[in-house]
Amino acid sequence: MIITFATQKGGTGKTTLAIAFANYISAISERKINVFDFDYQKSFYHKWKEDEILEIQKLYNVETIGEEEEQPFSDFETLIELKESDEINLFDLAGTLDAKYSDLLIYSDFIVIPFEYSDVSAKSTLVFVNFLGLLESQAERIFIRSKYDKGYRYLNQEGMDTEITRYGILLKSPVFKRNCLQTIDTRKLTYEQKYAVKNAFNELVDYINEILKINL
Repeated sequence: MIITFATQKGGTGKTTLAIAFANYISAISERKINVFDFDYQKSFYHKWKEDEILEIQKLYNVETIGEEEEQPFSDFETLIELKESDEINLFDLAGTLDAKYSDLLIYSDFIVIPFEYSDVSAKSTLVFVNFLGLLESQAERIFIRSKYDKGYRYLNQEGMDTEITRYGILLKSPVFKRNCLQTIDTRKLTYEQKYAVKNAFNELVDYINEILKINL
């Protein structure tokens, strides 16, 4: 299966959530996890390499895509194999629209879209959803509130929630703004980090299991 973390705007905590989910799923699933960092900054991959000094067993391997590759899945068969595999293939995409990732966005089983309620994030999220529509992507779209401040009244929350649920599922549980997530590594989740993401990720896992009729 292919689970892709993607959005049109950087700064929404996409890579942090991708790392947290890879760590989280590795603790509850016996399936092999493969991570592919397709972000230009390669933040996931660099963090994974840095964490080698921790001398803690790796939970998964992280591969990158070369900047010179115009089409990552030019053979196409590789993409289909990943999609049909029982392994969990997790992709972290760049926070921008790029046609060379179109095949991945089309054939992903799930696209996890983190967003915030700022005007810029709201608008870019809708642009990204429209882009998926133009691609005729059949992936299940899962929206997750990122860096959510429960003490703040977001004036556009009701309208934004109504709009995005036209295009996919909105997880009820947000990922709250937590300083502990800024120190996340690729080898483990601390108790505080797990507490910060567990409700949203449990919803996400339950939804994946329901759609695919499996247990991750």
